[in-house]
Amino acid sequence: MTVSLILVIVFLMVGSMKFLFEKELGEFHFFSLGHFFVLLYSYLTVLLGFSLIYTVCEMSNIEVISGGFYHQEHYFYTLFNSMYFSAITLFSVGYGDMYPVGIGKMFATIEALIGYMMPAVFVIRTVSRNEKV
Repeated sequence: MTVSLILVIVFLMVGSMKFLFEKELGEFHFFSLGHFFVLLYSYLTVLLGFSLIYTVCEMSNIEVISGGFYHQEHYFYTLFNSMYFSAITLFSVGYGDMYPVGIGKMFATIEALIGYMMPAVFVIRTVSRNEKV
């Protein structure tokens, strides 16, 4: 059950990320509100997707996050901590109060890699589209 939920979440995240990489942004200006919302949407999708993966694992008694403030008590407490961990991982802040363990190390590495790649891909895509015009 846990694996199937994770696969569904990954499928939905990949489908959403295709929006950033393949969708035509339209006739926006070089820096526009539309570009900002596309990037914001992509970040939120990745953040929520990985936080759901962490939550599903933790609720299935698969430890993926460890740290002083993380205790599996209620679903919403686990979700909140997973969202926090996902955000600090995605934006590569890493405060140190929580850290990945076990399979969570792989998830955190993939999320951090996506967090690094998204702005670069977005800038390259924006610049290349505006050079064609």
